[in-house]
Amino acid sequence: MKSKSNTGRSRRWARNTIAELDPRVDDARITHLSAEVRYGDPVLTAALYTVAFLRQMAVPSIAAVVHRGGRGPIMRSTRKRNDDTMVFFGEFMQNGHSSERGRAAIERLNEIHAPFPITNDQSLYTLASLSFEAARIPSFVGVDLLTDREKEANLRFWRGVGKQMGLHDIPETYDEFWDWSCRYERDNWAFSAGGVAVAQAMIDDYAARWLPPRLQFLGRAFVAALCEDELLDVHGLPRPKRGVRPTIGVVLRLYAIGRRILPDPQERSWTDYFGSEYGSCPHLAEVGYRGKRTP
Repeated sequence: MKSKSNTGRSRRWARNTIAELDPRVDDARITHLSAEVRYGDPVLTAALYTVAFLRQMAVPSIAAVVHRGGRGPIMRSTRKRNDDTMVFFGEFMQNGHSSERGRAAIERLNEIHAPFPITNDQSLYTLASLSFEAARIPSFVGVDLLTDREKEANLRFWRGVGKQMGLHDIPETYDEFWDWSCRYERDNWAFSAGGVAVAQAMIDDYAARWLPPRLQFLGRAFVAALCEDELLDVHGLPRPKRGVRPTIGVVLRLYAIGRRILPDPQERSWTDYFGSEYGSCPHLAEVGYRGKRTP
């Protein structure tokens, strides 16, 4: 595990480090510093993850695997299922997909997925949502959070995760993967009862995580504002009221300004927050669906 100390570091230590690294070689380190350190605030991270998941649920065949007739972990224990996924992602980023720890986390994730009929293309689309949403969602409301270096590193990082998972035919470049993803959406997005149920469970859990009951409508509105109208339409969800998206854009611009002005946060990982029940170094066999918990 990496040290959490910031002793002797400059205010821009993470940004300076990213500027010195090569996204073609140091994709995992750049992605960690970008997604987990610079922009790893849990409220934002959970929002981006929620929207990315809604995107995946717009594909009925993927939604069916996750929903499982209402019996899937996402329906029975939404928050734990979400947190476990974020723990896996944190392990990939913090340790690198090719490290011993990273490979062990990917092996555990493959073990969880093995009993289910998941095709290569379904996995590729999930990978695409992870590759693009961190940049696409803020850009949708007029905010550019990531630099070109960070975008390239993020794509290469998730391609590396995909290769470690055993996926094949992963598009090589950013544009090729983007085009593939757009074609897949045109061919496969459709309404499904399972997809809507999972989407609603995700949105409700996001709102309940951060807000008291009387204010949870704000959390739902925030997530909806980050979704394209086409995505909301597929799920039969209401579009945000006029003025909501511009307001969210202002909020995210202020956040981006704050991140530029304030010192870079200390070393941190999604595992720190979303995996708090497991401790600082989770036993991977305990994480996820049918985790082998110790007494």
